[in-house]
Amino acid sequence: MSLNDSNALAGIRTHHLFAGLSPAQLQRVLSTAYIEEAESGQLLFDRGQPAMHFYVVVEGQVNLVLYSKTGEEKIVDILGPGQSFAEAVMFMSGPAYPVSALSASRARIAKFSSADYLAILRESPETCLRMLGHLSQRLHMRIREIEYLTLESATHRLVRMIDGRLPLDTDGPAEIQLQESRQEIASRLSMKPETLSRILRALSDNGAIAVQGRTLQVPSRHRLLALLDTAA
Repeated sequence: MSLNDSNALAGIRTHHLFAGLSPAQLQRVLSTAYIEEAESGQLLFDRGQPAMHFYVVVEGQVNLVLYSKTGEEKIVDILGPGQSFAEAVMFMSGPAYPVSALSASRARIAKFSSADYLAILRESPETCLRMLGHLSQRLHMRIREIEYLTLESATHRLVRMIDGRLPLDTDGPAEIQLQESRQEIASRLSMKPETLSRILRALSDNGAIAVQGRTLQVPSRHRLLALLDTAA
């Protein structure tokens, strides 16, 4: 499907990958882009395949995953509307996707040519520098995530995930609607589903959160974050 959806275009024009492009540059990128309709569980690309495109989620959810030798799935990232993926791979020599991408629900994903985007960057040093700034920010975010996953307890990781989804300008009360299943969240946070359930129960018993299905209610951000000082 060609990329002519007005709602999708509005979000893409303001996306950090495209906001710095001139109208003519943006039109060049959009002229070869299109929207891919994906069913739940559909493989978008597999690890090791040549990286010819990058993507922006328009609707639904996409999981970036790795598989162990025994076939166990590890979710590397969970992406929702407005989030991009596979854009950094285009700068590699002989680019290949380092992870697999699966639609976790029915999804609409905008698909862009990496070659066309790189051609624009070669013509515009200013645009290239803005892109490098974005990639640097994402690198720092990934380093922090690695620190969380390797150095912090399971409770710390879950508390930080919840805090990261709360509105920035409030201490509470606030409500979070989880789009992922508990199994997906557990995989993302490098813990077993039963460990996640146990920690959710403990946080609920403590009064830090209230759990109703996929809805988390947080009475106080301050009370939630205080657990970082006490959780083992």
